[in-house]
Amino acid sequence: MSTTPGLEGAVLTVDSDDRHSEQLRGSLGFSAEFTIRDHVFNGYWGLAIVGGDLDDNIRLVADTGEQVKLGVTRTLYGLRGSFGLSFPVNQYFKIRPYLSLMVSDLKTETVVEGLAITDSSGVTSTVNYFTSRAQMASGIGTLEALYSRWYGDNRLELSAFYNLIYTDSFSEDNPVLNVNNEVNHTVQFKSRYTGPTGLVSEGRPWRWQAYANYTKFISHNNRSLGYTGLFDFGGGLEWEMNIKPLDWFGWQMLGLRAGIIYGDNVDGYKFGLTAR
Repeated sequence: MSTTPGLEGAVLTVDSDDRHSEQLRGSLGFSAEFTIRDHVFNGYWGLAIVGGDLDDNIRLVADTGEQVKLGVTRTLYGLRGSFGLSFPVNQYFKIRPYLSLMVSDLKTETVVEGLAITDSSGVTSTVNYFTSRAQMASGIGTLEALYSRWYGDNRLELSAFYNLIYTDSFSEDNPVLNVNNEVNHTVQFKSRYTGPTGLVSEGRPWRWQAYANYTKFISHNNRSLGYTGLFDFGGGLEWEMNIKPLDWFGWQMLGLRAGIIYGDNVDGYKFGLTAR
């Protein structure tokens, strides 16, 4: 979940009969288009620092019939860079294909209660602790379609993302985490509607915004995260800056946004500072 482009920060809770999970995702990044002279398309680039945390508590029955409590804590930090092109179809619609490379570090701590395990020294215990670490490299192909149109002083923005994610992971202390050729697919749909508020700071206007998003983890089994889809609704305020000091760097707005998230067996919220 933390490596997927297009996802924003969130705090999520999964609660079912045999599982309780707290999940946190955040990112700090920037992306922009830049002009390629004498061409009908623009370039696109982005950089992001991404972090995620999972605290998972699962009850299950072992093959031998014991009731087992499994506690898993995972922490991930990563850096993602993106580069691609942006093709304007008309004044309202554009298509943006781009590639991303992400490298990340994953730390896992696991507690198993209720299952008798004998360690290498011959000691048997029903409460066992395991720690492991893995480094991951992901190549991500993204196809993004964007529609934007003004209706008087109000603006409608629609976008759709498709991500194809290929991941290899490497671990020196846990061979289970040596995973190659892992391929995942995600899709995301976003909508945003903004309008004027009448407030002005430093000669620049404030605008209100309302948004609705949907994310689908196509290739994930429901047991991996506890869900396969998320709805996201919210709103906020943004300060229209619209400055472009360099051709590769433009800044449209700075704002505050809050929202609620829900899906099957999962709910959550987001609150934070946004910039575009």
